[in-house]
Amino acid sequence: MNSKGEANRSVRATRRRLCDALVSLLVQKPVRDITVRELTRLARVSRGTFYFHYRDIYELLDRLEQEQVDQLNLFMDALLPRLDSDTTPKALLALFEYLDQNDAICAALLGPNGDPAFVQRLQTVISERCLGYMAPDGGTARQHYLTSFAVQGCFGAIGLWLQKQKPESVEQMAEITWQGIRAVQRQIAAEE
Repeated sequence: MNSKGEANRSVRATRRRLCDALVSLLVQKPVRDITVRELTRLARVSRGTFYFHYRDIYELLDRLEQEQVDQLNLFMDALLPRLDSDTTPKALLALFEYLDQNDAICAALLGPNGDPAFVQRLQTVISERCLGYMAPDGGTARQHYLTSFAVQGCFGAIGLWLQKQKPESVEQMAEITWQGIRAVQRQIAAEE
């Protein structure tokens, strides 16, 4: 591999260590209480290296959050066309596998030290995508409320599952969530 390829791998490794360190610290305290000094010490990089990559901790957090939004949109792309399915879609199972494999970052971003605006952003992305798919004309007020109810219910179930250290299997959580989604989806479809 050429030196440029090595440098890219090194950059990715450095950014990954910084992200992992931020996640570890977010489990302990809110972002406003995290210093660059403690972040870089935990990530085993210099402060200069941190500032080479990021303006401040908030920029690092923004990038980390955007990665999660991008990942969520990929899951939504696969899930939405299967909303009429009676069986749990593989995309929902894949979402719970992702949550399981990335539980530290998900717990940190969705937990008590995460940014409530980020959680609201995720909920808005999901609500708008679902409503746009199920009610392309914009939907009724009732459909908006039902969609909001379903999305917030999903977030509540995911948060509780992560908080309890994932006692149910990925398959069980996907099925439980799918039952709730389908119940609301049937109500929304009944209005069409």
